[in-house]
Amino acid sequence: MRESVELFIRSVHLIATIVWFGGILFSTFVAMPILQQNLTSRDLLAVHNRFRTWIRLMIHILLTTGAMVFFIVAWDNGFFAKQDSSDFNFKTYMLIFVAKLVAFGLMTLFWGLYSSLYRRHLEVAPPDSETHHNQSPYINIWRGLMLVSGLIVFALALLL
Repeated sequence: MRESVELFIRSVHLIATIVWFGGILFSTFVAMPILQQNLTSRDLLAVHNRFRTWIRLMIHILLTTGAMVFFIVAWDNGFFAKQDSSDFNFKTYMLIFVAKLVAFGLMTLFWGLYSSLYRRHLEVAPPDSETHHNQSPYINIWRGLMLVSGLIVFALALLL
C-alpha cells in the first residue's frame, strides 16, 4: 500500500511538472507569438489570464507533492529515526534537493515578474490596439531567466 501511495504522489508531481513547464514553454514559444499576430490586447489579456490560472494551480500542486516526496525520501533514509545520518547518498540528495528548490523558487519568481509585467503591458494598451508588438525588451529578460532556471530545475531533477 505504501509503495502505491508513493508512486501516486510521484506521478502527480511529474504530471504537474509536465503541465507547468510544458505550458510555459508552449505559451512562450508557440501560443503567444501566434496569438500576438492575430488578437487584440484585450483578447491576449484573457488568454494570458487563463494560462496564469493553470500555472498557479500547478505551482501549488508541485510544492505540495514535492514536500511529500521529500518527506518520503527522508523517512526511507532514516532521517527521522535519530540514526546516524552520515550517509553520503542522502547528503548528496539533500544538497541537490535544496539546489533544485532554490532554482524552482527563482523560476517561480521570474515567472511572476514576467507574467505581471506582461499583464500590465496588456492592461495599459488600448483594448482594440495592436500595441502589444511594442512591448519593452526588459519583459523578455524575465521570460529568458525563467526558462533558463526551469532548465536548471529539470537538470537537477534528473540528478535526483
